[in-house]
Amino acid sequence: MAATSATVPSRSAAGGLTRDQLLELYYWMRLTRSLEERLVNLYRQTKVVGGLFRSLGQEACAVGSAYALRREDVLSPLIRNLGSMLVKGATPVEVLRQYMAKGDSPTRGRELNIHFGDVEDRNFVGQISHLGDMVPVMAGVTLSFKMRKQPRVGLVYVGDGA
Repeated sequence: MAATSATVPSRSAAGGLTRDQLLELYYWMRLTRSLEERLVNLYRQTKVVGGLFRSLGQEACAVGSAYALRREDVLSPLIRNLGSMLVKGATPVEVLRQYMAKGDSPTRGRELNIHFGDVEDRNFVGQISHLGDMVPVMAGVTLSFKMRKQPRVGLVYVGDGA
């Protein structure tokens, strides 16, 4: 079905986002959901090492908040924020390899799920499982921006159990 002005919200109703931006947000949310569905299938086949923590129904929170960041801004995701990592440049192949603890995963199979970071190229800090513990880490990261007079921000997620 072709999109019409009736199916796309007005710019003011869409928070000032263009149609292309809305479609891009939808792409990231759909990619997150599809990747997690694939991970569920792999988990049921016992190909995923460790646990699987989905963001089902929460994709928009991670995707929307990370989408607002600039390339130079820093992100500190948690296990239910896979979408934010995809927006910042993590690839589905990396995520699949990481969940299956493959030797060519970002952590070379030494860590599980999305416990990996890339502060040099994609500006996301590797997480730890303890909810809320990345808040002081991100406070230090953003303090360094302020001290160096860099116009950068940091985004940290805390989870529903923090």
